[in-house]
Amino acid sequence: MSLRRRYIHFNRYRQVVNVLARYGFGYFLDQVGLGNLILRRTREEAPLSLGQRLRLALEELGSTFIKLGQLLSTRPDLLPADIVAELARLQDRVPPFPFPQVRQAVEEELGQPLEELFTTFTPEPLAVASIGQVHRATLPDGSQVIVKVQRPGIAKQVRIDLEILFDLARLAQRHTPYGQIYDFKQMAAEFAWAMTAELDYTQEGRNADRFRENFANDASVYFPAVYWDYTTERVLTQEYVEAVKLNDLAEIDRQGYNRRRIAVSLARAVYRQVLVDGFFHGDPHPGNLAVLPGEVIVFMDFGLVGTLGEEMQEKFVTLILAIIRRRSQDVLRAITAMGVVPAEADRGALRREIEDLRDKYYHLSFRQISLGQAIEELLQLAFRYRLHLPPELTLLGKTMLTLEGLVRELDPELELAELAEPYGRELLRRRFSARSLGRELVENLTFSWETLQSLPRQLRHLMDVAERGELTLRVEPLKLRGLIRQLDRISNKLTMSVVLLAFSIIMASLIISTALGAPANSLFFRLPTLEIGFGAAGLMLLWLLVTIWRSDRD
Repeated sequence: MSLRRRYIHFNRYRQVVNVLARYGFGYFLDQVGLGNLILRRTREEAPLSLGQRLRLALEELGSTFIKLGQLLSTRPDLLPADIVAELARLQDRVPPFPFPQVRQAVEEELGQPLEELFTTFTPEPLAVASIGQVHRATLPDGSQVIVKVQRPGIAKQVRIDLEILFDLARLAQRHTPYGQIYDFKQMAAEFAWAMTAELDYTQEGRNADRFRENFANDASVYFPAVYWDYTTERVLTQEYVEAVKLNDLAEIDRQGYNRRRIAVSLARAVYRQVLVDGFFHGDPHPGNLAVLPGEVIVFMDFGLVGTLGEEMQEKFVTLILAIIRRRSQDVLRAITAMGVVPAEADRGALRREIEDLRDKYYHLSFRQISLGQAIEELLQLAFRYRLHLPPELTLLGKTMLTLEGLVRELDPELELAELAEPYGRELLRRRFSARSLGRELVENLTFSWETLQSLPRQLRHLMDVAERGELTLRVEPLKLRGLIRQLDRISNKLTMSVVLLAFSIIMASLIISTALGAPANSLFFRLPTLEIGFGAAGLMLLWLLVTIWRSDRD
């Protein structure tokens, strides 16, 4: 790292620390060993809540931290509900950057003067965000487009902020009690991946193309085309679609659109993305949705998407069906199958809370069930029991909750749960089809064969370690005294049984010998053998019983 970069990095680090300290997070900074960077300790005069102070601090720190807060607002499994609600209010309160900088960025990225690239280019932006801003333009062939231009210097700023966040995550992992519960370093890595992807506009363009391909045969949904000749990592050019935003209900009614058809098309589109394609829009708020004549739904802004593999899809469908069918045991089984219940969790208490949720929904009809609300309550349950949920599930929960709010506003009578169930059944049908089961069988056989092939090598390695004297056996002395006492009792009983058995055999032999007429003049039979043997056996038995009694009392 160059001296200049170190200086910039240090200044930004100190700025982050002092903003956090000013909003009352000095105790955290002291805990992780950064209190020495605080220039001046102040106390907030206004009685702000923890969530409010966190939101204001993130807004002041700028783009990267605003995005972090927006991501955390989708994680009710990590934060209390009041903080999640406050972070959901985070806004990109940034001014637009000047048009000369827009021109410079476009010309540098596309390699031609702006006037040769576009016949018209509106200097005033249509929308402004912390990462970039959007302008309307016209291509030489007359196509109407929008051009998203990345804010100058934002990539460099994000890179520095991510390095600081990684450092804060490492310190929090090591020095705070929550580091024993959450993997902060893994969370920082996931956020860095999402942030880096959002800075690459070609990734957003590929997301849009994938949606267009998935819905190529569905006329009820539309995704704007990407103009790749005018797209780079810092400039994205897409088709401009003249449509009514979904939050403008007055204009929707004025145009004569059917609200129920809009709600059905929107719900089916999202369910198909989640339950069929495994690739869904991660931020379907009204600003990113619009409607065309014929109640065609238009999706926009593809920077945030979610991906579900086949296995996660199946587990999610199992969870949804368990909620809909009000089966608490199936809900717990579905959560456990996701590998999110820690060993120390009180499963009995968790099951009781799930049963309370079941009772809450038990007497409701499909129309009355709020699927998004049920998922949100499960996420809040995850927060209380420190369940480790995959980030795809929490993003999916937010998507479903947003969808439900939109649909309820468009048509409160629409039965969303019934719209979802056919997609879930179709996914389960595919899961247990002959083709799917055959593929799974082949995969299992392949894995078993590979395991068998590696077994001799692993055994040889184990023998080499043992021969070198490096093989160690770890014994956990958990309740060891109790185990030893139990083994001692078993040993005593076994000893008594063996002695009695041996004595019985000897006595039986003597009796049989006598009955068969053994010679009376033998030395052995001149003594009262039978009486002596029984006497000795009695003494031995008495001694054994006393010994066992003493050992049982220890």
